[in-house]
Amino acid sequence: MASLQVVAHYLIGMALAVVAGVLQAVIASSPTNDDFLHVVLARQILAGDWPVRDFFDLGTWLSYGISATSQVIFGHRLLAEAMVVAVMLAVSTYLVFRLAHELTGSTIAAVLAAVLLIVAGPRDYSYPKVIVYAVAATLWWWYVREPSVRRILAFGAWVAAAFYWRGDHGVYVAAILALAVVAAHGISRTSVMRVVQAGALAFALVTPVLVMIAATVGFGSVLQSTTAVMDAQHTDTHSWPRWPMLRFTDFIRLDGRDEFAPLVSLRWTEDSTPESRAALFTRHPVLPVSNEGPRVQVARLLDFSPPAIRALINEPIVEDTSGIDRGQSSLLPDTWPAWERQRFSHWWLRFRILPGVDEQTRASNATATLFYALPLFVVLTAVWLGRYLPEPVTGWRLALFALAGITTALGLMRSPYDVRAVDNVVIPAILFGCCAAALWRASVSSGPATRWLIRVAMVVLVSLVVKSVAVAGQFGDRVSYLAGDWNSIAHARGAWTDVAARLTAQPPLKYWEQRDAPVQIRLAQYAAECVPRSRRLLVLWAAPEIYFYADQLMASRHLFFDAGYEKLPVEEHLALEKIQRFSPPLVFATGSLEAFTRQMYPGVVDYVGRTYEAVDSIEEEGLRYIILLKRNEPVLRPYGEHHWPCMA
Repeated sequence: MASLQVVAHYLIGMALAVVAGVLQAVIASSPTNDDFLHVVLARQILAGDWPVRDFFDLGTWLSYGISATSQVIFGHRLLAEAMVVAVMLAVSTYLVFRLAHELTGSTIAAVLAAVLLIVAGPRDYSYPKVIVYAVAATLWWWYVREPSVRRILAFGAWVAAAFYWRGDHGVYVAAILALAVVAAHGISRTSVMRVVQAGALAFALVTPVLVMIAATVGFGSVLQSTTAVMDAQHTDTHSWPRWPMLRFTDFIRLDGRDEFAPLVSLRWTEDSTPESRAALFTRHPVLPVSNEGPRVQVARLLDFSPPAIRALINEPIVEDTSGIDRGQSSLLPDTWPAWERQRFSHWWLRFRILPGVDEQTRASNATATLFYALPLFVVLTAVWLGRYLPEPVTGWRLALFALAGITTALGLMRSPYDVRAVDNVVIPAILFGCCAAALWRASVSSGPATRWLIRVAMVVLVSLVVKSVAVAGQFGDRVSYLAGDWNSIAHARGAWTDVAARLTAQPPLKYWEQRDAPVQIRLAQYAAECVPRSRRLLVLWAAPEIYFYADQLMASRHLFFDAGYEKLPVEEHLALEKIQRFSPPLVFATGSLEAFTRQMYPGVVDYVGRTYEAVDSIEEEGLRYIILLKRNEPVLRPYGEHHWPCMA
């Protein structure tokens, strides 16, 4: 029987890990701008460039190395990075599940903890913030359970690994290690010795990168550069989150049936006026929802009977409709999802639980607040919670582990919380599992009134935490997309096919051959075809995806230009020297070249102005993108409908 339980426990953990990995790979199929940062620098390393020496670096060496290795294995396509983040999230989820189970003795509590990692869906470039602390938490309890020199040295090695992912991770994990030593030995001579042993090993392991820095640009330059950039990026990002649940209706609400009526789009005629459109809404049972352009109105049909639809589409100012079969005066089959239809028809399905966190910004603020509050709650109640948790958990150890959670909350979470709140999911998830298990056991041993009070509080806590994290991580939107918006199996199959096409396209631009591409992709297509492989490209704003999709190396030291660089005269000198050395035939810039980029590196902008001339520009979504050609650069042929200069 015991062996069956072990197998079942293993299978549950593995199943959760697989779900986490698959979902993260899906997220990697639609990367954001920042997701390309370390991927592009990994390609620089594969081409022979060195961090610090050849490109500006904030110390994320392990991210570059792992990405470069994956690109060697899987090739130049999104799949390479998807495999990295999928494996990292899968391993992290399994570690959290297993650790939560060991600390609580409850499979349900362990599942709840692991589920938080699945629904959080952090951005791909944030995966170190998950794997670093999942392993650190595991090592924390591994050492506390049986403290030994071998185990503290393993922990010290992980401090070095965290440092290689990013310097501040090394600092936070070192602090977590110190808390583990205190949890095991108290304040004692042994504690000091163990910290020294771990620190000595960690320092020895990071020595190679220190030697490289000393041999290239020097410690002073790196310290000045890193400090300036980090100060600039963190100046206004540490505001406290705002708790969004302030009214009773934020916890439970009954919605009206109108909110679930079918959505259609009305296209107005050119001669329609705002007054005539408003008059239409007074004559027909139609509720306006939003505008999609100057002549398209999204609305809900409150009466979708054939006579009502016929009267609407016969209005002179209605030029066309979407979602309506005009010949049959009826809704098209895919217009009204079945779930929306049921909620429209049955009032008891219109109750909304925790609607105050239905929107991502509100949910993200709730998540950040909860991730601050959970460790603090555990610190204050650790002795009481510890009574209901098995060995090796004690009140003292639980309180110190919660302090590790406070450390990561202060270090990892900053605004905008829409992006960063879910990054700090690991230790709060473990504490969340511990709280859920302890509260349930406390209710079992309490009197009837207290028992139900505790259970209601636990249900509210579990529901609030899981829903807040899921909405903040856009879990519902992603699942809905993969399910074809719940319309049909064909729609779902199409979504999965699109994900696979994005991930496996090689080169990545192949995916965009028959699709409407954003301007960055169009510029990448141009550079891929017209810049010789022996040359390099210069992009003067934050668009690393252009380098990735074009498969072109950077002529600059900097992958992007952002706040903080204006304080770095040494970096400007190195950047200008590299640009002059590689002499890229093309430069891509934006209309903010003079207004913003000049504030960063005026010397670079002056050099570009003297050496290059604008040959064309693109206006898109209110932004201007400029193509500059090096003066006297030999042009072999025109490219595309705009006849851009092509050098290959």
